[in-house]
Amino acid sequence: MNWSRVQIAVLLVLGLAAMVWATWPPSQVALNDHCEPQQGPPQLSATLYPGPFWRGQLDAIAAERSDLMAQPARRTRLEEESARQTGGIESRMNRLSRDETDDPAEKERREAAQQSTRMRRLAWLFLCETEIRQRQER
Repeated sequence: MNWSRVQIAVLLVLGLAAMVWATWPPSQVALNDHCEPQQGPPQLSATLYPGPFWRGQLDAIAAERSDLMAQPARRTRLEEESARQTGGIESRMNRLSRDETDDPAEKERREAAQQSTRMRRLAWLFLCETEIRQRQER
């Protein structure tokens, strides 16, 4: 009898720990297009732990926004670093080979699409941040 009670207690503790772990506020952005918690664990987390969930989402939004804003500078820095490491001639050869294989118009369209996607995501992040701050003030 005692052994079965111990087993039940262990199972209950493990189940409770798994539930807390599964519903703990996520460290990444877990919002839908309307800046509401996504279905599933994020929604449950927002219900069970509203304060930590929304603070965590603000932190995740700030981190992602910083990353997105730093992308162009980071890309330029990586290209410059690559050019320095490979040397002048090899760098020119690589650039020429890329320019030959990539149509300049196609390359420009691809860069414009990436920029557009990045800007849309940034706008959405700013919108969600504003909505979360308003929600916290209520």
